[in-house]
Amino acid sequence: MVEAKHFVSTLIRNFLVPPTATLPSAPTPATQPVRSVVSPLLPVVLPLVLAAIGLSILFAWLFPPDTAAGAPVLRFTDVTAESGLRFTHQQGGAEAPTTLAGAVTVLDFNGDGRPDLFFVNGAPWPWEESLEKRLGRSSALFRNDGGGRFTDVTASAGLNGEMQGMAAVAGDFDNDGLTDLFVTCVGLNHLFRNLGHGRFEDVTESAGVGGDDNLWSTGAAWLDVDGDGRLDLIVLHYARWPREVGLAQAFTIADIGRSYGAPAGFISAFPSVYRNLGEGRFALVPDSAGLRDIDRETGRPVTEPLAIAPLDANGDGRLDLLITYHNNSSALFLARGDGTFEKQTTGRGTRQEGASASFASASAFPLGVATDPRAQILPGFGPRPGPAADDQPLALAGKLGVALADFDLDGRTEIFSGQGRAEPGINKFAAGRDFEASAQVFWSQGNVWRPFFPVETGESTPPPPTIRGVAVADFDGDGDPDVIIAQNNGSPILLRNDQRPGLPWLRLQLVATRSQPEAGGARVEVHTPRRVFTQTVAPALGFMAQSESTLTFGLGADARVRKIVIQWPSGQTQELRPDALNRTLVIREP
Repeated sequence: MVEAKHFVSTLIRNFLVPPTATLPSAPTPATQPVRSVVSPLLPVVLPLVLAAIGLSILFAWLFPPDTAAGAPVLRFTDVTAESGLRFTHQQGGAEAPTTLAGAVTVLDFNGDGRPDLFFVNGAPWPWEESLEKRLGRSSALFRNDGGGRFTDVTASAGLNGEMQGMAAVAGDFDNDGLTDLFVTCVGLNHLFRNLGHGRFEDVTESAGVGGDDNLWSTGAAWLDVDGDGRLDLIVLHYARWPREVGLAQAFTIADIGRSYGAPAGFISAFPSVYRNLGEGRFALVPDSAGLRDIDRETGRPVTEPLAIAPLDANGDGRLDLLITYHNNSSALFLARGDGTFEKQTTGRGTRQEGASASFASASAFPLGVATDPRAQILPGFGPRPGPAADDQPLALAGKLGVALADFDLDGRTEIFSGQGRAEPGINKFAAGRDFEASAQVFWSQGNVWRPFFPVETGESTPPPPTIRGVAVADFDGDGDPDVIIAQNNGSPILLRNDQRPGLPWLRLQLVATRSQPEAGGARVEVHTPRRVFTQTVAPALGFMAQSESTLTFGLGADARVRKIVIQWPSGQTQELRPDALNRTLVIREP
């Protein structure tokens, strides 16, 4: 716009106003009329000037200036106290055998369009006798009543049973339009079918997905592996203990006592893949459908898998799987299209998109999928932590509880890191790496990520939390992503996003009719005058957390959307034009 104004002023100065002439020294009689001099180029130049003004206005409207690079203009406000979220996670007694747990799942269990919350609880261990065991505390389901308020409906929902829970994933496995829940545990897992009207039923035994009672399970995912239109189930097993040893003895078999990072009394186990047969029944798939990651040195399964994330790594419209481990290198498994996966060992030119995408940087994950360092939502990725500095590249390796979103809606992705650690005594071995830590938000400046602390709690020095699961959803319906945090042995924290610029946004919820359930793998493009925003639909899974699956597009300075293009997994391409912004659109597959 500035350049256009300069161009117009130059035209006027050079062509419309004649050059000043040197006049004779003799005075001009007062009665002599003054003649106005007009450039003979006026009939030619005037249309050009008017056209330049029109073009400058048109270009300013079609191609608005980009948002200035800098820290996101946002803040988070801790609204836990007024939200109604009354829950405290527990994990064993005075000395918890594990410090990994503390999970949260975002789901809309009653179909009212508002994201609800499910917190996974632990329980006193079988060998312990305590007040907590007699009280029998359970996991908790909170209904979103709107306006940032929640109501505990655990008992009425039938989810108040005791279990040594680890994580939970939500998905509609029976295609009845209601979101069901699967909870991973130390011991038998649990599947809860949504009956509607706010009620759930434990159908683990009839479905056949409980697993063995001597398995310790962690991450899980609902995914239509074989393309038959039904969600199958994938479950990771952190470890297995020998039946003849028992759980208590497995935890204490090492002379050094509790071994949080690498429990000495356990052995490794391959993932379980359950094929959905319909009518509420599942069958175990042989050879884990190709998800067998074998340690070359031991010939046994790679130990301690933590989390699993579906993403389209190679742009073929099929959801692949990224698995991360506690103390081992991560692994990418590509979907072969026949119901099995194949471990990726090399990759060039692969593309990753979606809410669960961009989990690794090239320095730590030498695959083609690792070329985008925007997010490190799973633990174990990224460069090793180095000295703290403002210009230090992002270093989140080994951190627990990370989520990514465009929090200020400027079209760029930020990273919310809980900075969590698995080892309670980590500060005894590495200075500055405390077990409890305050959350940080990282924003990108090219290949450098800078941290800042936009959390307002109303307290001068709040104690640092023990953050585990971090999930993102628009809980108050204002269009920007809020954050929910689950703690280990602590209460949840709800952070309301109070981003200040008020930039335009568009939220899209896809409903598949011919593609796989929940539209997994659908590629969405939002075209604005200046650029094209792209995301891929996939379950938004991270460590001990599941975020909402609705796609949020922050448009920055682009106040107009030309069109939305959707490439459905069924092969259809759908194009539409929204009639307004700052709203959520529900789009059905034609």
